[in-house]
Amino acid sequence: MTPLETVEAMYAAFQRGDIPFILDQLAPEVFWRQPASVPWGGDSNGPAQVGAFFSTLNQVVETTGFDVEDNIEAQNQVISYGYYAARNRATGKSSRARFVFRWQFQNGKVVRYEAVLDSAPIVAANQP
Repeated sequence: MTPLETVEAMYAAFQRGDIPFILDQLAPEVFWRQPASVPWGGDSNGPAQVGAFFSTLNQVVETTGFDVEDNIEAQNQVISYGYYAARNRATGKSSRARFVFRWQFQNGKVVRYEAVLDSAPIVAANQP
């Protein structure tokens, strides 16, 4: 698969809850970054820590929307942008945040992922 095809397949896996498929696309030395401002944010290293990220994400929110507007492939990377929507499990509040994701590949595997989010709506939904 090309990097673009891999990213699209991972998005489809996320929407159906197939986290093992996503983890299988990661290199052993993958670096994964989410903004520290969101409840599931921070840096993860390696597939096991990325798996823990997905567990935390699911504990904090129920994903209610994941809309990718476009993917741009350039050599060994893919840039995606769109909107992520969720309902906070503790507060019941909903949020919708703009995102930009950068995926970097090496030997067909994701070696680096970085998310840039408009975290204000997510942080507000996390407040009682």
